[in-house]
Formats: sequence, structure tokens, C-alpha cells
Amino acid sequence: MKQFLKIASCLLITLALAVSCSPLLNANTTEFTTGKVQEIVVGKDGYTAKLATTENSIYLVTINRTNLLEPTQYRQVSTGETIQVKGDIFKISGVNHMTVRVLK
Repeated sequence: MKQFLKIASCLLITLALAVSCSPLLNANTTEFTTGKVQEIVVGKDGYTAKLATTENSIYLVTINRTNLLEPTQYRQVSTGETIQVKGDIFKISGVNHMTVRVLK
């Protein structure tokens, strides 16, 4: 009986984690998002840009070579520049984030 309870507890915890993390995983790689770069924060392997889109949304887009489908697309963008990005979109505390896979 104790063994059954241990297994049932493990399964319940696994199910709870899967359900709680599922809203974070939204691989939206079909459409480009266009926006103007508001600010840039340089990181260890790349940078995060605050992007104001044409639909009046704000995205924090993370751009680095390892996440791009084609690493040769990597380039430094400038504040005020309009860019197009495509990648994995998710929300954390109501803020839109994107891991960029394609940079134009």
C-alpha cells in the first residue's frame, strides 16, 4: 500500500508540473512580428531588445546566435530600428517574451 501511495504521489506531482508549465510553451513560429526597438540590454551570449510592435504590443525579444535557426542572421540592432522577428512566444507575469529564431 505504501508503494502504491508513493507511485500515485509521483504521478500526481508530474501531472501538476506538466499542467502548470504548459501555458509557458507556445511555439509560435509561423508569423513575423514587426516592431521598433525601444531599448537594448546586453547579455552574456546576446541581448534582449524591448520591441514596440505595430499592433501596440510590447515584447522582450531575446536574440543570440545559438537560438537562431541560421546563426549567420545574428547582428546587433540599434535603438529606433524597425526589425522583423519570428520565434517562440511566451508570457511571464503578463509580459510578452520571444526567443527569436529568425531575425530580419
